[in-house]
Formats: sequence, structure tokens, C-alpha cells
Amino acid sequence: MTVKRRTHPSFAEILLIALLALAGAKALHVLYGPDAAPRSVETDPAAAAVEWDRDSLGRELYDSLSAGEREISFPYDCSDVLFDVFRQVLADHPELFWLSGSGSLVKKTSGLSVTVDFKPEILADDDEIRSRSKALEERAEEILSLCSAEETLWDRLRLLHDILVDETDYDSEAAEELSLEKTGDDRLNQSTSAYGCLVNRRAVCSGYAAAFQLLAERLGAECRRVQGTELKNGAPHEWNAVYLEGDWYQTDVTWDDPVFAEEPLEGYRSYDYFCVTTEVILQNHVIAEPASVPLCTADACNYYVRTGCVIGEYDFETVSRIVEDQCGNDCVFLKFPDEAAAEDALDRLLKGQEIFDVPAVRELGVKSARGIASEVGTVCLWLIF
Repeated sequence: MTVKRRTHPSFAEILLIALLALAGAKALHVLYGPDAAPRSVETDPAAAAVEWDRDSLGRELYDSLSAGEREISFPYDCSDVLFDVFRQVLADHPELFWLSGSGSLVKKTSGLSVTVDFKPEILADDDEIRSRSKALEERAEEILSLCSAEETLWDRLRLLHDILVDETDYDSEAAEELSLEKTGDDRLNQSTSAYGCLVNRRAVCSGYAAAFQLLAERLGAECRRVQGTELKNGAPHEWNAVYLEGDWYQTDVTWDDPVFAEEPLEGYRSYDYFCVTTEVILQNHVIAEPASVPLCTADACNYYVRTGCVIGEYDFETVSRIVEDQCGNDCVFLKFPDEAAAEDALDRLLKGQEIFDVPAVRELGVKSARGIASEVGTVCLWLIF
């Protein structure tokens, strides 16, 4: 049987074609408007978008900031996360000391494309930044050369801690102005930076922390800054977390500066917050974002543990041995479990004059002794010849 093929469309087919054409015309009208000329349309806008994530944004931002750029354009919509990434870049790179942490952004759209223009706040001109960068690098190299001569990484970080404590004055004036939320001031910005701590030798807590991070990392240690507050008064505070010998430790160089200890004699530096546990730091610090800070439970690198100064309870023979081991130092340290135990030991040694019963003290001809007890249980003694 022969099959006949139809060579002309039926009425139903003609009607269907007309309806499809009309629908297509309406779609073009919606896309382009009644007077617009037809053009190609990207059916999947994401396919044409610039691929990026927070890590790539951070790298691009760091490259531009370290090059001193004052305006940075991103050909994608990063407006929702830009300031978070900007703050993280500054937290990871204390060498970018000229940036205040503030800035502004403008988001521009054109069709399917988006551009974000970012202007970080910079409180110094380019020549001043270059001059300060050179001074910072020279000071950093000076300190690193001293620390690098030490045998172990622990010794290098301990010496770095000592240099920052001994050679930096806490900037109480800047701290007061910052507590009043004063911003946009170049002098204040310097005091919050590694530059202020290392070159001006005057800083607030964030300056100490930035300087310790900058140089600790260059000595080979992984180091972060920790943001939080002081437990007693809620004042903003900043310190460090450092990875050493397989464990994380909290370190607060600012609070080891004697300005906080009201020391009776010159030459005192504390080690109460050098490589301590999270439990110890939380006795008087509040961590702003605990989940972002490593939990510190080890004490092997704690200064008092490492140097054999820890005493569970007062025992004269143990005290005598520890004092004898330290008689050649500027200060003699005894670390007790808490402040009450430290105060009791100090009373026995000074008011009870048991310090003069220590054989090494008698042999050295010590004429008098003075001391203090800290809130975390440390006794510090000065032997006066």
C-alpha cells in the first residue's frame, strides 16, 4: 500500500505556529522593550560571571593593599563579605600597618555585570608609608638577628617577648582616646600597629600583639592575634595565640609589661602570660569568638614550667632549691596555684624573713629583699646586695 505524504500544513498546525510566534514576540518585548533591537541573551548569567571565593578575594585584596593601592575594583559582587575579608587580611598581615581597618565601598551594576570599588582608609601619604616601611624592616631585622641566635624556637620567642616588654612603653594616652572611640587619627593608628610598637616603641595592646605576631612568624612560629575584652571592665583587648612544639598557647605580651604589675623596682618583667592555657587566660580575659581560637591545654612551654619554678604548695626546701637556681637572675620567680597561695608564700619569705634562711642567699650576702604576688599566683622577688 502506498503512503501519501502531506505537503501542506493542516489548519491546526498553522494555528499552532501562529500562537508560538506570538508568544515569542511577547518574550522579546519583555526582554528588550518594544523599540529595542534584538540581541543575544545569556541564558545562564552565572556561566558568564567571574569565578571567585573568599580565599581568592583575600589574595587579590592582599596583593593590592601591599602594593599601596588606594582604590581597588573587583569585577564581581563581593560587597556582602568584603569587609570581613578585609579585616581577616589585616589580622593575618601586621606588616600592612598603614591601614586603619576602615574603608568605603561602592557597588555598581550594569545589566548583568557588577563592579565593587573599595577604598581603604589610609592616614599617611605614599612617601611617608615608604619611609615607615623601611624603618619597620630595619627594626625587625635588628630584633630578629638577636632572637635567631638563640638555640630553640622557645628561646627565640621568649627573647622576643622580653625585648617587646623591655623596650616598649604602653601608650596610656592613646588607650584613653581609643576608649572614647576616636578614629581617623594617624598617631592613634600607629599606636595600634606593629610600627608603633617596634619603631616608636610606644603602643597599646593591639600594637604589642601585631609586633609579636609579625616577628614570631618570621622566626618560624605560627602565630595569630586574638580579639576580646578584659574581664574586669569589658575594655577591648588583644593578645596572641602561638603554635609551639606541637601545641597552641595563649600569650599576652601587653599584660607582661610591668606597667600593669606596679613593680617596686626597675628591671621587672612578668611571664604570667607567656605560653599559658586557655583556662589561665580566661581568668581575666574574655575571648570575643572562642570558636575561632585554638583551645590551649598544654603547659610544657609555659615559662614557669619550663624553668622549674612551679610549686604545688609551700615547702621551704623546695623554695630554697628554686631560689638558689635563680640567684644570678634579676628576679626570682616562684609559681603557686593561685593568688592566695602566692600571698601566703610572700608573707613567709619577707615578713617571716625565711628568705634569709636560704643558704644561697646567706652566702651571697643579700642585704634585703622585696617582692610582689600576682593574681595568677606568681611571686617575684628582688634580692638586694
